[in-house]
Amino acid sequence: MTALRAPGRPKDLEKREAILDAALTLFAERGLDGVPIEAIAARSGVSKVTVYNNFGDKASIFDCIVQRETDRLSRELGNATGDGGSLEDRLTCFGRALVTMLTQPCHLALDRSVAMEAQRNPTMGKRFFDAGPGRVHGLLTDILAGAAAAGDIAVDDPAQAAQDLLSLWLGYQALERRLCGGCVPDEAELQKRINHSVRLFLRASRP
Repeated sequence: MTALRAPGRPKDLEKREAILDAALTLFAERGLDGVPIEAIAARSGVSKVTVYNNFGDKASIFDCIVQRETDRLSRELGNATGDGGSLEDRLTCFGRALVTMLTQPCHLALDRSVAMEAQRNPTMGKRFFDAGPGRVHGLLTDILAGAAAAGDIAVDDPAQAAQDLLSLWLGYQALERRLCGGCVPDEAELQKRINHSVRLFLRASRP
């Protein structure tokens, strides 16, 4: 006999994701203060009551968006690096996964939304930084600390080294995209940039 499925749950999860997707788009367009709950409900195709029942208020919606996207990024980075391969391979996979995700439309929208709100609400900006960039920095620091302990690289401060490598991956291109509307690089260009950054970092960190 086929087990009965709890009624409504898949649909409820779909509604929740639709609300988060709609809110992310609207927050990026107008900022948190410029988006009423009614607009989120209309964009996601649900009632205002459904939005309140799932999240309570806009601040909770925003927190859930941040948590969802940073969890997704952490999973992607973990899957990309694993435990196998050389240090160069692992760093290259990490960098490619990071830059690929951060250039997706949803992350670009989230970045714009946070930048707008952080001016008015520095506490919210700090929460986002700790959950997103801060977590990425911690993951990369752990990889470099392990490599230093194994003698693969010579760095006195793995946390600083992680900042240096993140700057190589993200610095100039991120500024160009933000200020000049630069296009997202294709796969070949992305791979070339990541490879160059990793090799430059490893040459500077050679034991």
